[in-house]
Amino acid sequence: SEFIDCIIYQLVDQPPGIIIVKSFEVLAKITNPAEGEVSLFSPILSPECDDSLDAAIPSNHNPMDDENTNFALGILEPSRRKLLSRDREVFASIVDLHSKHQKLLLDLSKVIELMCTLQPPEFVFVSFANELDNFVLERMKKHKKVLESPETDTQGVKQELAAFAKDLAFVSNFAQQLVIVFFAAPETEDFRELLKDSIGFKDDTIRDERRSRLFHILLHTFSHNIVAAVTFSLWGSAFLTASTFLQHIDPIDVSLMFYLELDQLIDLIERPLFRHLHLRMLDCEDDPCTEGSGAMLFRTLKSILMLLPQSTSYMILKDRLLSVARFRQSAVALHGLSKRVDDGSQTDVFVKRVVQVRNLHCDAKWRNIRAESLEEPCRHISGDQKLTTAQHRREWLGYADEQDEIDTKERIKRDFLGHSSQTAEMVGVYEEFQDTNPAGSSQFIVDVAPTDDPPDIENENACDTCLKSNSTKGLIQQFERMNSGERDRRKPQWQEYWTGHQ
Repeated sequence: SEFIDCIIYQLVDQPPGIIIVKSFEVLAKITNPAEGEVSLFSPILSPECDDSLDAAIPSNHNPMDDENTNFALGILEPSRRKLLSRDREVFASIVDLHSKHQKLLLDLSKVIELMCTLQPPEFVFVSFANELDNFVLERMKKHKKVLESPETDTQGVKQELAAFAKDLAFVSNFAQQLVIVFFAAPETEDFRELLKDSIGFKDDTIRDERRSRLFHILLHTFSHNIVAAVTFSLWGSAFLTASTFLQHIDPIDVSLMFYLELDQLIDLIERPLFRHLHLRMLDCEDDPCTEGSGAMLFRTLKSILMLLPQSTSYMILKDRLLSVARFRQSAVALHGLSKRVDDGSQTDVFVKRVVQVRNLHCDAKWRNIRAESLEEPCRHISGDQKLTTAQHRREWLGYADEQDEIDTKERIKRDFLGHSSQTAEMVGVYEEFQDTNPAGSSQFIVDVAPTDDPPDIENENACDTCLKSNSTKGLIQQFERMNSGERDRRKPQWQEYWTGHQ
C-alpha cells in the first residue's frame, strides 16, 4: 500500500506524461494477481463462472457488496478477467489523493482514460464506484461522530458541516468526470455499447442480468451528480427512473452549475451518440409506463425542458419536442402516465437511491448554509427546520407571526418618515422645499435658436407659470449653487431638510 501511494501521490507535482503512463503500467503489473493467488475477484476467475441460466443471481439489496460486484464483472470475457487487480487499493489511493488535492480533478479524466487502456473499463468504473461509496460511508460515520460528540464546540460543528459539504461536492465532481469519460473517451466505446438499453430492453438471460447489475452499481455512484444520473439513465433506457426522480428534485439542487450541466446534456443529446433517442420518441407501446417506452422518454425530456430557463438550450429542446408532440397526441394515450411505481420494483430501487443521495447532498448544503448564518448551528436538523418560502420565512427572519411582521414593517415606516401620521407623497415633499430656499428668485436662462415660426403664446404662459412656482425656483437655485461651487462652501440645504425629518 505504501508503494502504491508513493506512485500515485507523484501526481501532485504534475510530472510529464510519459512518467504517468509508465507509473500506471507498473501499477497494473504489480497489482495483477499471480496464478493461484487468492484475490478479491477470485470467484469470477474460476472456470465455474459462466453465463448459464443456472448461475446464482445475488440479491440487489446492496449492489455495492463484493458478491454483486463479482456477479456484474462476470460479463467480461475470460481473457479480460485475467487483467483485473487483486484488490482496489490503487483506486482507493486515487480517490484519497483527489479528495485532498481537488485541483487535480481537472486532469482526472486523462488518468481514467489511461487506466481504461491498461485494464477493462468495466473493472475501472466499478472499482471507482465502490471506492467512492466507501469514501462517502466513512465520511458519514466521521460526520455523525463529530456532531454527536459532547466535546465538539460551536466552531467545531461549523467546521465539520463545511468540510462534509465540501467532501460531498468532491464526490459529485468525481462522478461527473467518470460520466465524461464514459461518453467521450474512445477507450470506453465497447463499454458504452454494453450498457446501452440495458434496462429498457432487458431479456431474461443471465447476461442481461449482469448488464442490469452493472448499470445499478454505476447509477449508485452517479446519483451524487443529478445531471450525471439523468444522462446515464437516458443511455440505459431507464426513462421511467429518470422521469420519476426528476419529479422529486430539491430546489437546493437547482443552481447555476446545474443549469450549465443541463446545457451540456442538451448538447450531448443533439449529437449522433444519442441519435437513437430521437426515433425512440416515436415508438408506441402497449404499456407506456415501462422503463424503455417512448412516452416515458418524451416525459423525461419534457421535465428537463420545464427545469431549463428560456435560453438557447431551451429553444433547441423545445423545437425537438414540438416536432414529436403532435404525433404523440394522435398516436398515444397519455392519460395513464401518472401511474405509480410499484414498491420493491427495479424502478423503485433506482429512484429511492437517487432521491436518498440527493437528500444527503441537499441536507449537507443546507447545514453548511445554516452554519454560516448568525444562528447557532444545530447538530440535528429535522425536516421541519428547513427553510421554505411559504412556511418558515417569518420564523427565519425573526417574526412571531404574520401580525408581528405587519406591525414591525409599519413601525419601521413610521420611524423612517419621522413619526408622521400622514402618508408622505412626493408632491408634498417637493412643495415643502420652498421653506428651505432663501428669498428671491433667479432666472433660468435658455439659449433658443432663432426661428421664423410665430411664438406659441400658450406654451410661453405655461413656462412662466412653471418658473414662478416656489418649488421650481428652489430647485433652480440649487442647480445654480452647484454650478457656481457654492455646494462645496456650505452644507446643502436639502441635506438639512432630510436630516431634520429622520
